[in-house]
Amino acid sequence: MNLILTAIASLLFFLGASAQQLSGSVSDQLSKAPLPNASVQLTNAKDSTLVLRTTTDTKGRFSFRVAADNRYNLKVEYTGYQTLTQNGILPGTPLTLAMQLENKQLQGVTVSATAQKPFITMAADKMTLNVANSPIAAGGNAYDVILRAPGLTEQNNSLNLNGKSVNVLIDGRPANLTGEQLKTMLSNMPAAGISKVEVMSNPSARYDAQGASIINIILAKNQNFGVNGTFTQGVGIGNYLRGNSGLSLNYRNRNVNVYGSYDYMHIKQKSQINSSRFLSASSHIETEETEIRNRNNHAYKLGLDYDISKRSSAGILVKGFTNYQDRDVTNRAVIDQLSLPDSSSVVRTSGKARFFNPSVNVYFKTTLDSAGKKELSLNADYFNYNKRWSDDFNTRYYDGTGTEYQVPFILMNNSPANNNITTFTADYSETSRFGKWEAGVKTAFTKTDNDVLWQQLENNTWKTDAGKTNHFIFRENIGAAYVTLAKTIKKLSLQAGLRLEHTESEGFSVTLNQVNKNNYTNLFPNLSLMYMQSTKQQFGISYRKSIQRFGFDYVNPFVVYQNQYAYSQGNPNIQPMIMHSIELSHSYNYKLFSKLSYTRINNVLGPVYRQDPVNKVVISSYGNLNTADVFSGTVTSMKSFFKGRWSSVTTAGAFYARYNTTTGGSEQNAKVTAIVSSNNTVLLPGKIKAEVNIMYLSPIASGVYQQKSLYFVNTGFSKNILQSKGTLALNISDIFNTQRARNDVMSNGVNMSSTVKPDTRVANLVFTYRFGNNKVKAAKVRKTSNEDEKTRVGAGS
Repeated sequence: MNLILTAIASLLFFLGASAQQLSGSVSDQLSKAPLPNASVQLTNAKDSTLVLRTTTDTKGRFSFRVAADNRYNLKVEYTGYQTLTQNGILPGTPLTLAMQLENKQLQGVTVSATAQKPFITMAADKMTLNVANSPIAAGGNAYDVILRAPGLTEQNNSLNLNGKSVNVLIDGRPANLTGEQLKTMLSNMPAAGISKVEVMSNPSARYDAQGASIINIILAKNQNFGVNGTFTQGVGIGNYLRGNSGLSLNYRNRNVNVYGSYDYMHIKQKSQINSSRFLSASSHIETEETEIRNRNNHAYKLGLDYDISKRSSAGILVKGFTNYQDRDVTNRAVIDQLSLPDSSSVVRTSGKARFFNPSVNVYFKTTLDSAGKKELSLNADYFNYNKRWSDDFNTRYYDGTGTEYQVPFILMNNSPANNNITTFTADYSETSRFGKWEAGVKTAFTKTDNDVLWQQLENNTWKTDAGKTNHFIFRENIGAAYVTLAKTIKKLSLQAGLRLEHTESEGFSVTLNQVNKNNYTNLFPNLSLMYMQSTKQQFGISYRKSIQRFGFDYVNPFVVYQNQYAYSQGNPNIQPMIMHSIELSHSYNYKLFSKLSYTRINNVLGPVYRQDPVNKVVISSYGNLNTADVFSGTVTSMKSFFKGRWSSVTTAGAFYARYNTTTGGSEQNAKVTAIVSSNNTVLLPGKIKAEVNIMYLSPIASGVYQQKSLYFVNTGFSKNILQSKGTLALNISDIFNTQRARNDVMSNGVNMSSTVKPDTRVANLVFTYRFGNNKVKAAKVRKTSNEDEKTRVGAGS
């Protein structure tokens, strides 16, 4: 560790002269407004071979570090504008590039054989899912979209990238949910509002240290002058009918941008869980659970951006959602003794929930010099998570003949929660002759208040069930500071950084009068080196230290009742995981990408099961299991056929995750898991765009948890209509209805198998219509500073 820190410090402060810089800015010729996300391609003037690609930042700027004695050709592309080229450029003086609008006004995006963008694109440092205009994504949700990323899997309600933990960001800020809460929130986020998804296995110190890898969901931005908007209407069917509708409006002139949106989504779905648990060699419990859940989600957003001057801007954004849910669950459990039915029970659960999640962001950005090389950004955020949750449980008992033999056991659960997060951030960046520096500070104050009340009906009187009731308050304060440097020396590109985080947390069980405190300070270094051997080959190596703090539901010691044989419970004593990741990468001709990585995890969190042999109850929880080692490797190939009409991105990989425990046994189970995925985009006759997504995952063994193989196929079609102002999309997810989780658990005398079958085969028909002014102007990139804490509160359940 000392060697790593010394190396990073040396690189940060003692680097010498760099290669020559080729930089510039791209703007609209008439309005002079910068054009963000414009595609900039640099080729060698001698032989036209590709040197580098990039996109402009939010100020329309780009920068390359290149050899000083070469000449280069530059090509800039931006939707709705004429392609701009400049040839024979020498590095040195910054370029000022003005782009002209096309002769005809932009009426929509027309997919052509040469212009279509595949769903997945690869770069040396990240993988990008191009969600906008994806036929398969239409009518879907964010969770389904990100699960299409090669190497991304769901294990035990957690997202993993090639066996490593994942931190989900929204517009560059951690999205602040974990486990089941993250899944629910992303499932309620329409894919229509997403522009693209970036997958980064080893991000820089600028990002919060939470998570070994990062998924960044970039929301769609409206970039048009005047008044304009988009209307979306969709209908789908799985086991039941579902639908979605949305309207976004935007007004923008040169100084002011006012925007807002409202989206509604109704989903009714059925899920099935079958499990078998062996009590002994001759006795087991068979459980069959069916749940029907209704979700009605209302998402809203209202924002204002104002350009104070040419250098400074400020704004406010209010957003959130209100989600209503109701569920009906039937859980039937049968105990088998010597192959003869002994007794059975049926638990009928009816529940209602409401989630209200408003948030407010206020920001200020300014450029501190006329050259635009020094920037300062300030953010203040407030986030509230308010939950009302109630369940009624009615358990009836039957003997071997099917006769009810005792009074029903009736429980009631009320679980309100009110949580608040306040964060402040300041970020500074400066481009100098030594490279690009970034530095910043962040402070976050979190308080969660969960009051879980269980009551049992006895003699027509509700009595508190003290064994399950718990009022739990969690407070956490995090202070962070970081510094990074990005630099190019001839063919070597460097990015080095160091992040400091101090955490103070306190969990207080009011019911038990129990306090758990945890204070710790960590340094998180990262280092990335990329060597460009030629215009076709790049080699990279990177290191990153990270932390995995857990969702507040993980540390809350309350009991969740499933049936009289199965409970789950949080653990207030768990410690955060510390992860050290090293990755080797290779890129050939920007079409073949390969990666090898190793991650060492300290205080690794794993599922823990314990069994009460008298009452036959299994309680599932979490605990720290010493250390773990994760190895992974992937190869991704990008191919085009038939003059670009068919684009294919295929990834083959494997990972191996092993727990290292002092007890041995099933906690150390591990096997190599293979992953194969293929995403194909095809332009059919009639300008119909088609997509096919195929994924296979071989069996997983990781500690006490094992999962059988899994595969699924998705497909979709889209076509622009109404003079390209409208788009009609049809898709079918999980065509063969094969997407199900089949799991085995062996731990502390618990021997259990289960199959979870959600409602995954769904057909969607979605119509999108774009209206209003279509003159393009740069949009603001909005980021909030409290996303990392929100993900762990459980907002959006």
